[in-house]
Amino acid sequence: MSETPHEPATEESTGQETEAAGCRRGCRRTRGQCSPGQCKRLVDLDCGETGRIECVDCERRTLESMGIRPGKRIEVCTKHPFDGPVVVSVGRSTVSLSRSHARQLDVAIEG
Repeated sequence: MSETPHEPATEESTGQETEAAGCRRGCRRTRGQCSPGQCKRLVDLDCGETGRIECVDCERRTLESMGIRPGKRIEVCTKHPFDGPVVVSVGRSTVSLSRSHARQLDVAIEG
C-alpha cells in the first residue's frame, strides 16, 4: 500500500528519510555515504574496536555535551547484555551510552 500525503509517516519511512538527509551540523560526510566496510553504527562495533566518529545525529545534543563529536576517536569498552548500555572511551573520558544513542553514531573503522 502506498503512502498518500495525508497519511502520517511511519517510523520506518522516517528512519530512511533521516539516513538520506544526512546531518547538517559537524559531519564530515552525509549519513550513509561511507564506503561499505569502512563505516558502521557504534552499536554494531565489537568490544575493543576503535574508529573515528563521522556523524552524530543532529537531535542528540546530549552526546556532544559528553564529548562525542565528529572527528573524535572512540573505542568500545564493553557492551552490556539484554539491550543494555554500551560503554565507550572518548578522549580521556569513559561514557556509558544507551543502545538508542549508540545507534545514532556513524563510526569510520580504524586499521
